Amino acid sequence: MDMPLVSFLAPIREGPETTITSLLSIKENASNTIDYEILIRFDEDDPTHLDIIPKVMEMFEGTRGEVKIIIGPRYGYEGLHHYYNELAAISRGKLLFLWNDDLEILPVRSGWKERNGPHEMEDWDMILKEDLEDMGPHIFLLFPTEVYFPSDKDLYERHISNLSFPILTRKGYEAMGHFSESPLNDAYLVNVGCLSLEGKCIRKRSRVMLHHQPEYHPNRQGASEIHMADEMEVKELADQEAIRGAL
Repeated sequence: MDMPLVSFLAPIREGPETTITSLLSIKENASNTIDYEILIRFDEDDPTHLDIIPKVMEMFEGTRGEVKIIIGPRYGYEGLHHYYNELAAISRGKLLFLWNDDLEILPVRSGWKERNGPHEMEDWDMILKEDLEDMGPHIFLLFPTEVYFPSDKDLYERHISNLSFPILTRKGYEAMGHFSESPLNDAYLVNVGCLSLEGKCIRKRSRVMLHHQPEYHPNRQGASEIHMADEMEVKELADQEAIRGAL
């Protein structure tokens, strides 16, 4: 496989049904013309991976998606960034996509290309390919659009967000030397992405659409306290400087 377009970074624990649904959305909404990889990290004390692994490997047989799996020690929610850093370290993609098992990628209906022409459904890999080709040298982060549909388990009211599940460019990852330093990985990268280079923002919206159905995690408060500590701001500023130096 040549250098894949994107690496999906997916730490997973005790989510057999949501994992299959989530990964199936990646497979079914891809054009299957562009190489990508799915990197999964299981905890060694999580027995559900024994059932999930063969299903995932079979799912992506005959596709352009390559699956790699790591099984290792448990870091817990407050160590979530360690999972993403582990996966990023073995990634080969031009883009690094923060992924969870409570996500589904959605097809995007685009406008017609000739007068009163037909609608077309765009695949996520073709959208990301366009994003990459249309990315100026100052862009280091892409942010997809999250759609929250109402359901019994949703934490939030129905809305659309561009704050989570960032896609870090390879040059951004290499400049920082890691994916994230905070268990609130998306918030960390949003903060790093506040950097402006020569008056231009280093982050950009992607047309990739996600359906997100999060559930409350009991350790989120502890992760938030780690993220809000003064030392985290020091790390974010250091990463901004690393990106500034890479331009």
